[in-house]
Amino acid sequence: SLFIDGSKRRAVQDEVTVALLLVFSEYFVVACIMDQVYTQIEPAKTFAKDSVRLVKRCTKPDRKEFQKIAIATAVGFAIMGFIGFFVKLIHIPINNIIIGG
Repeated sequence: SLFIDGSKRRAVQDEVTVALLLVFSEYFVVACIMDQVYTQIEPAKTFAKDSVRLVKRCTKPDRKEFQKIAIATAVGFAIMGFIGFFVKLIHIPINNIIIGG
């Protein structure tokens, strides 16, 4: 017949509801996974974009600028060397007093 009785209609409605729930639950699971992937990939994309922008803005230093950088680095090395030398110079007698060597 053209009409479905109440119990069959309810069973069909339940089957349709279950099917829709399965489809939508799969959709939401995929959406949640995509959100997690996006949150993991987005910082890497931003870092890559910023890095490319930095490299494009960088220029090779001219001779004068390079000399300034080299001198500043050499002075820094010398200062750190003297600090290390004086610390060691002070440490040796103190260590001999403590150990009694």
